[in-house]
Amino acid sequence: MKKMMKIELERAFKSWGLWLAVLIGLAVSMEHVIRVVIPSAISPLRGFEPDNATVMPLGAFQIWIGHGSEFENALLVRLFPILASMPYAVTYLSDIRSGMIKNFHTRTKKINYLMAKYIAVFVTGGIPIALPLLINYLISAATLPSLYWQTGVYAMGANSMWTNIFFTYPHIYVLMYISLLYVCGGLMSTLVLVFSTLVSNRFVAVLAPYIVAEFANAVLRMSGIKWVKGLMPSRLFNIAQTPPNFGISYVVYIGIMLLLGILVYFIGGLKHETY
Repeated sequence: MKKMMKIELERAFKSWGLWLAVLIGLAVSMEHVIRVVIPSAISPLRGFEPDNATVMPLGAFQIWIGHGSEFENALLVRLFPILASMPYAVTYLSDIRSGMIKNFHTRTKKINYLMAKYIAVFVTGGIPIALPLLINYLISAATLPSLYWQTGVYAMGANSMWTNIFFTYPHIYVLMYISLLYVCGGLMSTLVLVFSTLVSNRFVAVLAPYIVAEFANAVLRMSGIKWVKGLMPSRLFNIAQTPPNFGISYVVYIGIMLLLGILVYFIGGLKHETY
């Protein structure tokens, strides 16, 4: 298992798809730094009104890309499924079609290969999501004061998830949310593995997460149950909590993705003999 894991992780981090996805995410992130963060750092008192409690000096928590007030945040949220699925997930289908999977099965148990592939896909799938957010946040925190106000200037309400942490330890709050989105991205990438057991076209498999996400956005927005509506990817993958996100939505999402992986990818992969 350890040897198989090493092989898969080496293949994953040498994948051109991983670095292309990272470059796309970083391009959006750095565009936001150049267009919004740097001008704000040069003039943090822009628009400041001493007598207006809702117009405060600009700070890192208000300006960084995760706050959601700029189009770059919406673009990253929309690209989330594509960036997560690009790095390495489609190689499972490539291994099947090329016959390489036979070589692995002669050297190790099938479950070892499937597990190593799943972990490698999960690990790399979250990187193009979390890394651009983290770099943008670090640059914002390094160039702008870490100010936060007990007013309605942030994209969250009193009932938003982890609000008490934000107004107590804001840096920890941001890092926790980025870590959560890393997990969401990693699980989203495993959806390609699920579809790879159902289809034989690489293009369809890699686009499947995006199609599923857009379908979920269209359908779940009609729900009258708040946590069900919170499963909409456009809200689930957005740190800016307007309207508020719910912890149960993330728990359900993680549970569904893990269940799909077990029922379709692992069980289907173990039963599949026509390689």
